[in-house]
Amino acid sequence: MDENRQAILLLSVHFSAPAKGALTPLTAIEYGRFALWMKGHGFQPKDLFHRFHELLKQWQDSKGKIDKGRLQYLLGRGLSMGMALEKWQSAGIWFITRSDPEYPVRLKNHLKETAPAILFGIGNKQLLNKGGLSIVGSRNIGETEQRYTKQVAQQAAMEGMNVVSGGAKGVDEIAMISALKVDGTALGVLANDLLKKSLSGKWRNYLKNGQLVLISPFYPEARFQVGNAMGRNKYIYCLSDYALVVRAEEGKGGTWTGAVENLKKNWVPLFVSGQSDAAGNLALISRGVAKLNAPDAGSNESGNWLHEQLDFRQVAESEAAYGNISAQPKVDDITANSRSTSEALDMPVVVPVKSDEPKDVLKKIETEEPYEEFVKELLNMISQHGEATLAMLKETRQDLSQKKITGWLDRACDEGLAERKGRRRIYTMIGGTKTKMKKQGELFYLPR
Repeated sequence: MDENRQAILLLSVHFSAPAKGALTPLTAIEYGRFALWMKGHGFQPKDLFHRFHELLKQWQDSKGKIDKGRLQYLLGRGLSMGMALEKWQSAGIWFITRSDPEYPVRLKNHLKETAPAILFGIGNKQLLNKGGLSIVGSRNIGETEQRYTKQVAQQAAMEGMNVVSGGAKGVDEIAMISALKVDGTALGVLANDLLKKSLSGKWRNYLKNGQLVLISPFYPEARFQVGNAMGRNKYIYCLSDYALVVRAEEGKGGTWTGAVENLKKNWVPLFVSGQSDAAGNLALISRGVAKLNAPDAGSNESGNWLHEQLDFRQVAESEAAYGNISAQPKVDDITANSRSTSEALDMPVVVPVKSDEPKDVLKKIETEEPYEEFVKELLNMISQHGEATLAMLKETRQDLSQKKITGWLDRACDEGLAERKGRRRIYTMIGGTKTKMKKQGELFYLPR
C-alpha cells in the first residue's frame, strides 16, 4: 500500500473496539488541522515514517491534542491495521482517502479540511459523486409519512435522481429501498455496522448490481454511538444537491439537529414535508423552509413534478433578478448573528438587474447557440454509449442547472432529435440511421 495511505489510516482509524482510556485516532477536525499544517510546511503523511523527529521539531499544536506520544502510538499499530484490512477487504469493503480521485467532491467543497480523511464503503463508487436528493426523518413514522416517503423516493428514481440517506430504520430505509425497487440508485451514509450491513440480504443484491453504495466515515465494525449518528448527518446533506425532511421532532433528535445545521451552514436547499403535522416540520416551515408536496393519485402533475418543486428557488431567483418579486417571505433568525432572508432560505443574495430594457426582452438574452451545442453533445453521448442519462449530462455539463438540462432535454424530444425511454430520464436516438441538427447553416450528422 502507498505509504501516504498507510499513514492516513494509522492516524485516523480505529481497527478494533477502542479500549477504555486508550489513545484515540485523530478526529476529522484534528486530522484536517494537522494535514493542512503538513502541506503548508512541505511535509506529506508518509514523512511521519521517515522524518518523524524533523517534523515534530516544527509542529506545535496550539490545542495540545496532537503530541509526540499520541502520534507514535497511532503509527505503531501496523499489525492491527493489516489484520483489520484483510478482514474488511475479504467482505468487499474498500476505503478511499481525500487525495483519491473517487473521493466525493461535494464533501471537499462543503467541508474543506474537515471532510473525513478516510471513507469506508462497499458498492458502486461512481454514486459517491452523483449528488441527488437526501431524504431524512424520524425512525417512528405513521402510514401517511411512509406513503409520502415512498412516493417521493420512487419519483426521484423515475427522474434520474440518486437518493441519499442514512440507512437507519424508518424514513431512511424506506426511502432507499423504495428508490432501489424501481431501478433507481441510492447512497447510504452509515453511522455504525458497515461490515454487518454489507452482508445483509436487504442490501446485497443492490450492491452487486451497482445500484447502491454504502459508506461510513467510521471504522466498519463501529457500534452505534449517539455522537457518531449525529456527526454523520452533515455528510448526508453535503453529498446531495437537495435535502428533504419527512418528519422531525422540534428541538431534539438527529433529524432536527441536522436540518438546523444545514440551515446555518448553507450547504444545500432544504425542503420539508407539508403532509406531516410533526412539531419539527411546522417549526422548520416557520423558519422559511419550503414545503414539498407529493401530488394526489390521478392528479395532472407533470412527470417531472419533483424537479419542478426542487428547482423553485432558481425560478424565484430569476424572477427576482428581473424585478418580478417585490418581497421575500419572512423567516425567523436562525443564528445568533443577523442574516439576510436569502441566506436563511439557503438562497444566494440576488442583485436586481438594472436596465432600461423591458423585462420580457431581458428574459430573451439566451441565444439559440447554447441549446444547439447542448443537443450536439447529447447526440454524441448517445452515439458513444447507446444512450444518455440525466446523471451523465449533469456530470459533463456542470455549468448548467438541472432545470436547464431537463428543459433542453424535453425540447430536444419535442423537436424529434431524441427520444425519452419510459418515465426515467434515459434518452436514445429516434428512428432512421441518422439524426441531423442544423447549426449556423451547417448540418451535423451523427450515427445512431
